[in-house]
Amino acid sequence: MNQLSFLLIFPSLFMIHEMEEIILMPKFVPSKLEKNIIKDFYTPFKFNVVVLEEFLLLLTILMFSIKYNNFMFYDTVIIAYIYHIFVHLFQTLLLKSYSPGLLSGIISSLYCISMMYPYLNHHHYLYLYSLLTLIIIMLNILISFILLNTVFSRK
Repeated sequence: MNQLSFLLIFPSLFMIHEMEEIILMPKFVPSKLEKNIIKDFYTPFKFNVVVLEEFLLLLTILMFSIKYNNFMFYDTVIIAYIYHIFVHLFQTLLLKSYSPGLLSGIISSLYCISMMYPYLNHHHYLYLYSLLTLIIIMLNILISFILLNTVFSRK
């Protein structure tokens, strides 16, 4: 598979990972986060809306990357995705319980690494830029949950 084909298939890998989270998260959150602020922000509906928004952003970034034939930012998104799988791993270790998304994340990340490594071997700076991308993604998710919580507040 060539690099462009992989870049086009990545949104599907992302959604497979998100589907695992969507299926397992409703049972995970109440059992593991009873006295946590996250539980106040989380509902399956809100989580699904945030996943949809992230997916649409990913497709938008891909579209602009194709249009302008510049995939550097898109590459940082993929690397940030790989980095975020470590969050699932740390959650699993910290909570001593399986964190939704870990299995699909590990499998998809290994595939992403195998496809990205030959290309990124010459672009080491993207590893650092992807940390900034990960922070932006995390802030986007947080802001999305805050906005959804404001719009759909529990009464």
